[in-house]
Amino acid sequence: MHAPERDDADPLARLLARLDLAPAGPDRFAARAVTGMRRLFGGLVAAQAATAAMRTAPDARLHSLHGYFLRPGKPGVPLRFEVTRLRDGISFASRRVVVGQDGGAIFEALASLTDREAGVAHDHEPPAAELVATDPAALPDWESVRSAETGESPRAPDAIEVRVLRPEEDRPGAMPPARRAVWMRARGPLPPDPEIHAALLVYASDRTLLRTAARLHGGLRDRLPASLDHAVWLHRAPARGFRFDDWILYASESPIATGGRALVQGRMLARDGARIATVVQEGLLRTRKPAPPRG
Repeated sequence: MHAPERDDADPLARLLARLDLAPAGPDRFAARAVTGMRRLFGGLVAAQAATAAMRTAPDARLHSLHGYFLRPGKPGVPLRFEVTRLRDGISFASRRVVVGQDGGAIFEALASLTDREAGVAHDHEPPAAELVATDPAALPDWESVRSAETGESPRAPDAIEVRVLRPEEDRPGAMPPARRAVWMRARGPLPPDPEIHAALLVYASDRTLLRTAARLHGGLRDRLPASLDHAVWLHRAPARGFRFDDWILYASESPIATGGRALVQGRMLARDGARIATVVQEGLLRTRKPAPPRG
């Protein structure tokens, strides 16, 4: 996968460049340092790990990724990706990816890839007609909703455009159940390379999840959220079964939280309601400690 040359001020171009890993030896890759954030976004690290796995199995597509966030990534420090080929079978390939920074591992993932397209199939999707029927263009951009909620100025646009369904309910302190639904897509057209669409899906799958759980606990303003583990199953082939520059509905809910750890389940649906991917994450919602008094 090679990101096209585009204006560096374009957030999507920057993301595609970050996903375009450089070879660093047999089954090893490197990513340049990322600046401009307090800590690395976990979805970026997971997407880069997925890209590294896909680079070592060019004839198969990613169908699942299971990862653990071991420690926060540091901005301004390059990342190294070491891929271990666990299995190359007739239909499936398995890879372990360890993401390193400053001599230590920050993320570890197992990825499964397949070239099998035929076989048993069924799709009994829970009702989502009301959600899918909503016009994304008629909904407010997430940054405007967040700005109205917090009183802060809108942040610079992200590479992924997000539109919130039922924004009037998207407030901290919502009543159970903890649910959220957003439309999302890349903020611009994408090349047909299926690796790019798969990697962007993994990147975006880390959005909105812990906010879903935090709605029952006053939101994220006084929380220190951290993803602990993350699993993604891609049910349809990238660039053929879905494109990430078309609108995708991401519906999530948090059925349980214990010990400060919230479980969140998500499903990504195409415009026609067909499921594209399933996501499960457990994350930490620590309470931010008040600053010590001065003097």
